[in-house]
Amino acid sequence: MNLPPLSFTVLDTETTGLIPKVHRIIEFACVRVEQGQVTDTYETLFALDGDIPPTVEVLTRIHTSDLTGKPKIHEQRDEILEHIGSDTVIIGQNVGFDLAMLKGEGIDLTDRLWLDTSMIASLVFPELESYSLAYVSTVLKLNHAPVHRALGDVHATLELLSRCWERLCQLPTSLHAETIKMMHKSSKAYQLFFGALPPPKAQKKPTWLHRMKNGKLRMGNGTTLLPLSLPKPTPGTVDLLEEPLDPSFLQRLVESCNKDSTTTHWIAVKNLEATIRRLTIPSQTRVLYPPFLLTDPDACTTLIHQEKLTSEESTLALKYQWYHPHSQSDLPIHGDERSVWAGKIACTDVSPIYQEQFKDLPSTILLDHRQLLAFLRDPAHTAHGALSRQSHIIIDDASMLEDTATKAYSAFVPIEALRASAESHPRLMQFTDTVQLLVEKLRTFRDLAILRDSDIHTSDVRGLREHLVQIMNDSALPSQTLALLRHLQEFLTLEQRHPIIRWIEQQPNGNQHLHAAPEHIGHILHESLYQRFSTTLLIPPRSANTLTEILPKTTETSLVPPSSSSFPFTLSFPQKQTIESILMDPPEGKTVILMQSHRAIEQCFVQHTERLEKKGITLFCQGLGGGQSRMQAEFAASTDPSILLLSPWRYEILELPPSSVDQLIIDSLPFDSPSHPVFERRCGHFRNSFEEYSLPRLEQRLFRIVRKFFQHARPQGEILVTDVRISTKEYGKRIRKYLERIEQGDESSKQSEKQMTLF
Repeated sequence: MNLPPLSFTVLDTETTGLIPKVHRIIEFACVRVEQGQVTDTYETLFALDGDIPPTVEVLTRIHTSDLTGKPKIHEQRDEILEHIGSDTVIIGQNVGFDLAMLKGEGIDLTDRLWLDTSMIASLVFPELESYSLAYVSTVLKLNHAPVHRALGDVHATLELLSRCWERLCQLPTSLHAETIKMMHKSSKAYQLFFGALPPPKAQKKPTWLHRMKNGKLRMGNGTTLLPLSLPKPTPGTVDLLEEPLDPSFLQRLVESCNKDSTTTHWIAVKNLEATIRRLTIPSQTRVLYPPFLLTDPDACTTLIHQEKLTSEESTLALKYQWYHPHSQSDLPIHGDERSVWAGKIACTDVSPIYQEQFKDLPSTILLDHRQLLAFLRDPAHTAHGALSRQSHIIIDDASMLEDTATKAYSAFVPIEALRASAESHPRLMQFTDTVQLLVEKLRTFRDLAILRDSDIHTSDVRGLREHLVQIMNDSALPSQTLALLRHLQEFLTLEQRHPIIRWIEQQPNGNQHLHAAPEHIGHILHESLYQRFSTTLLIPPRSANTLTEILPKTTETSLVPPSSSSFPFTLSFPQKQTIESILMDPPEGKTVILMQSHRAIEQCFVQHTERLEKKGITLFCQGLGGGQSRMQAEFAASTDPSILLLSPWRYEILELPPSSVDQLIIDSLPFDSPSHPVFERRCGHFRNSFEEYSLPRLEQRLFRIVRKFFQHARPQGEILVTDVRISTKEYGKRIRKYLERIEQGDESSKQSEKQMTLF
């Protein structure tokens, strides 16, 4: 292995959970390297006072019985420190977690020099979909033995470090100089690591700098798909078009709009980033990025010229210099760099780069729901110079419009982004600490705390609002920071035009988010969109009369003849099949199973993972091995057969390659959580909220789930609905009928396909 000529120790821990002092370390391993040679290898298990949680036993393959007779970790403290060494750089994959857990056990190494290999890998392996050790080991074929154990992770991390070092040594003179200069302002560990690079020999950029993962726009001249046209309604009347399942429908729509130069078509999609990864964008179509995805060059210049940089600031600044990104998808952003992006270098509504997008618009615009909705409501927004009553606004995936409009018209404050923006600003950092104290006081240890108006009408909050006004008067604050502070101001303000729902959310990783959402969004859409512009909503089949939260009774609508599509898969409702029986005898190929609760997923993970592994079947489970990008990347890279267990909500945003999944199994009907603050409040708008609100939202979600399966299903794919309520409950029969109608299609829609030559 080609390793940096430094004294360093690669370490890893296996733990009973994620929270220091609450959860315990059960295994520690490290390998010490001196001048490129391994000089020491160490691993040990530690006894616990209690049992190892079942999920951890499966994840690590360490069982409670394995700890019998082992020492307690505090008894091994000196031995651990001896093997780490007193003057070595500490290196690990997501090593910040290991250091936090060790500190919780009384071994504080946080003042030592340390490096995270996942962040280094994100610099030099831009083509990877994830930087989890399991995924990287699979794709790069790293030595990860023994699997599931701390020493196996250390071996893989050491080899990953070697691969990263090899690529860094390929930097040409100009990039080498940029790198050394940037890292000289970073942490001492980065200064030492990058300072050890040998003098550059290459003259050209290495090929890996051009191998970005599939994030950039795919531009083209169109395809041979059947043209599609839509009528342009009169402002004040909303056209409703029942959307087909066909994955090519949106591509057809974009290309057809592109050929019509009589008007400007604004096509709004729910997830712009996922959409542009899936489509080929005609060269005459413009993608309008939301400001938070665009890079502000002036803000980047300010960041680059800071005298001192945190580790995340330095790697993000270096990536900016290497990749020259226009948008976030143009560089391999990773981990806490996202908070730096949001707090320091993303555009805002007033950034010139963002506003330039609205000049000289072509006939077709592609943007996301939230961006469109935000500037429709803001009469001062630069987009209004490009919008006219002749524009045609087409909203794809309109069954999600209630949720996206709620977010667009909400205040949202991620505390971690506010803290990142406060770096190098002592006064703002002190204010952020005060906000954090208020958050802890208001949430009273709850992961989801719904606030009352009386919680905001206090002297503490009033004092914080006054302090906030003083902070916002600082002319030196970046526009990104001011945008966050304006959202915080809205969250803390009682005098609102419409009823507001406020809540505090604490995520499993400890991040805290503040939310303030309008209770009613239909009237906002009516005033800012439907009355002013020609509007077409693409909706699920048979949902025209159930979208009352986005279509108030005062809104006039017209149902456009729907477009048909074939249903090339098998839909079945097996009454005797259960998840237990399916996992005991899994189908061939790749299978996705949708489950309602994290607890149910955990139970399956504990009961079946090791048994399936012995059969050569890999079981992937949401929340038990990393986040969304890691889960989908590892599942996509796995060999058949493999199984993925996740919630329906995660499945809706899952991105998998086309023709990669054989079976979709819906184990539990995906109703909304009744405890969600917005859903709970809006249920009060209906006489029978279950029949009039909850069931329609369920039907719409099922349509989106089936459509998602179309995007990545293999030929002869299968959809199985195994929830017993399909046959035992009256509403279950209604749901079955709805799904069967989707499968069969309406005869009227099949006849109308040939007639759609409008505009």
